[in-house]
Amino acid sequence: MKLAIISDLHIGRKMYRTDENSYNKYEKAGYDALQQNIDIIKEQKPDLIINAGDVFDVADPSAVAITKFLQGQAQLNAIAKNAIILGNHDFSFNNKRNHCSVIEMSNPTYYADYDIKSFVEEDILFIMMPYIYDKADNIKQYLKKCQDMAKNATNKKKILITHGVTDHYFKESLISDPILLSDELVAEFDLVIIGHIHTPYNYKQGKTLVISPGSLIDYQAYTDRTGPIFLDTDTMEFKKIPVKTPHIIKLKCTEKDINEKLKNVTFDIYHISYDGDVNAIDNDLFIEAKNKCVNLVIDVLRHEEEEQKKVKLSTLNIYDWVKEHYPNYAEVFNNAKEVLIE
Repeated sequence: MKLAIISDLHIGRKMYRTDENSYNKYEKAGYDALQQNIDIIKEQKPDLIINAGDVFDVADPSAVAITKFLQGQAQLNAIAKNAIILGNHDFSFNNKRNHCSVIEMSNPTYYADYDIKSFVEEDILFIMMPYIYDKADNIKQYLKKCQDMAKNATNKKKILITHGVTDHYFKESLISDPILLSDELVAEFDLVIIGHIHTPYNYKQGKTLVISPGSLIDYQAYTDRTGPIFLDTDTMEFKKIPVKTPHIIKLKCTEKDINEKLKNVTFDIYHISYDGDVNAIDNDLFIEAKNKCVNLVIDVLRHEEEEQKKVKLSTLNIYDWVKEHYPNYAEVFNNAKEVLIE
């Protein structure tokens, strides 16, 4: 069976700024990236498409975000069977009380919103464990329920789809979470697919392969590392097909190259350290670059003479300065100085 794996779409996420049409550039980049993922999945013709949570950026998304998701999901439903779970950003106590979610509206083949669910395809047991917010003891029982379900299963392979952090990942990164999968739980499966970790990540624990596909847009990355994963359940071999999305580009510029760098700005997130005179920056090029990229920040470094001026000002005695420039007021200031000292 061929699996297509995506996660952490965060559909509707707004960051940085809006364009001239009052449309958030980062949000638009997310919609474009979603369509790119769908196009790649369509070309690869998987048997099952898995979405490991955080479909939306907020539990009550905007009408635009919902529309974009439903349109995208309709395309995915036409390609292959789908399995979707809710992540922490999708969770809402109000929605849980009302037994509803936007995910359910999209008519996926399988979904899990507020409890563990399972299904079988080609004698492979898929257990879907969505993210929940609850008391520590209840989460502990929740994780145990998942482990027991896998332990009692007799299928040829067992696959977990969840949204959290494994104990192994926690020990490496020191990033913890209430949904913390123990090594014992992980060991019950042949494959563990994890959302929530925005960085693409994989490792082997005994017979178990653990995979995090990463997020739709990795805005904290310095290189392109986004895109869907495709895995063969017979061989457990997998590949990631990259998708170009905005990432951080750090540059150091001087007066010699700042304007040339601005000419070459692309649709990314720019942090520029500039050592030079602000007046040397071409304003038209700066505006053009700002309109072209997702975000642009130029940090102007302080010059040596400015530092010296700052030191000089910081050591200035205000009373001596008044005496020198306004001698008629010197006596008033000296009296005020004595009062303050007392």
